[in-house]
Amino acid sequence: MKKTMVLAEFDCQGHRFAVPVEYVRRVVPSARLAPLPGAPEIVLGMLDLGDETAVIVNFFQRVGLPFTGIGLSQQVLLLDITGACVGLIVDRVNGARAHEVDSRIEVPEKFAASDYISSIIRTDDGLCIICDPEKFLLDDEKVCIDGALAQLDHAAH
Repeated sequence: MKKTMVLAEFDCQGHRFAVPVEYVRRVVPSARLAPLPGAPEIVLGMLDLGDETAVIVNFFQRVGLPFTGIGLSQQVLLLDITGACVGLIVDRVNGARAHEVDSRIEVPEKFAASDYISSIIRTDDGLCIICDPEKFLLDDEKVCIDGALAQLDHAAH
């Protein structure tokens, strides 16, 4: 069954990815991250946004792409995931576009074990992998992040 979705598209290592635009808070330039002690390996650190703190996760690692560190030209795609601000380091955010998405399309075996991949679509310039932000972090990673943030909050008071 096809449905129209508005997707925020972004690039990582020459691959096109997207998330539903309703999850996107904003995009900010890459910045130096503060460490988050006790966080799982997928967490690169945290970013002070003034009114809140974003936990920055390594999108490259999650999708199996090489990561050589945060570069000045990269961006942070800030998402609202179950009320928490989570940032993804990406090479470039390309903007939002409406696409026809067929939920019956089989996800290739390479990504089949990845719950966070919801679909793959063909665009004018290639393939785009659609990610489900709600499934991006594993349950044990969420618990670990919550614990690290609670410890940080406790230490601050």
